[in-house]
Amino acid sequence: MKKLLYILIFFPIFSFSQEFKIEHKANDDKTVDFRYQKSKPNSITAILEFSFMSNTSSQRTIVQKLNKSQGNFITLKPTNSDENIGFNYTYKYFNQTINPTLDEDFVYILPYKKGTKMNVEELDYLGEKYSNKKKPKGWKAYSFKSDVPQEIYPTRKGIVIEVINNHQPDLTKTYSFYNKMNSVKVEHSDGTIAKYSGFDKLKIYVKPGDIVYPQINKLGETTVFDNRGFHLINFSISYINTKSGVNISSLKTNEQLENVYVSPRFFENGQTIILKKGFPYISDYDEETLFQNFSKRQIKKYKKGKPID
Repeated sequence: MKKLLYILIFFPIFSFSQEFKIEHKANDDKTVDFRYQKSKPNSITAILEFSFMSNTSSQRTIVQKLNKSQGNFITLKPTNSDENIGFNYTYKYFNQTINPTLDEDFVYILPYKKGTKMNVEELDYLGEKYSNKKKPKGWKAYSFKSDVPQEIYPTRKGIVIEVINNHQPDLTKTYSFYNKMNSVKVEHSDGTIAKYSGFDKLKIYVKPGDIVYPQINKLGETTVFDNRGFHLINFSISYINTKSGVNISSLKTNEQLENVYVSPRFFENGQTIILKKGFPYISDYDEETLFQNFSKRQIKKYKKGKPID
């Protein structure tokens, strides 16, 4: 009888603790199930590699993009049903969906309450400005400014994957920028991630794992930026791609990955627009825009005034 051989090796990317694992189970019918578990709400890209296989015809490298907390990764089937399958395997994983298929027709809703006006500026890439670093591909980030506190909403449906709420601005000083801001990250169904920065640390209303909807779930409220007294929320959308010439199945480290930024199109005054710096914009939406990514059940609940789960 052939023994089942295995090796487990972890290569966590963008993480500092074990948050993902793959385990196998041999079944009575000689098949072998490989199941995964992940502890955090963000999607991951996992790569399972077999250095040795016998009595099965499976591919040697399997790449899966995973959103659920657990499930079946792959089932190996024996070529000869009277014998066990032999194998050695390793796996690695990367936080986020790599090389996602973007919903390029998506129309976003401005991240503040309907009817509210905020001024928009475009943000420079500080790494390029102060550290001579190359600007990320497609760099685009906005700052929405107001003289008063504002409630901030997600621009589209998604799942909260990160909350940072341990920064307090020094209101005795004037800043051109600072990089330590309270923030919320929301992952969307197409693998893009929106980052919202500029919250009052005591007024963030979501936690990792929460499903949030535009104009329904408040992410939080803005804080004063500095001694000038204005409020802002910085906003960007990005995703992860493999660098040119890198095949995802041979991916080894995060140095082979790159951030790519999205120039979102927003709904405003009945039209779809690209924001221009230096202009004020009023948050608005219609039902078609609001209900993007909603299920029929969720739309019915919303129209009946019931909470959406």
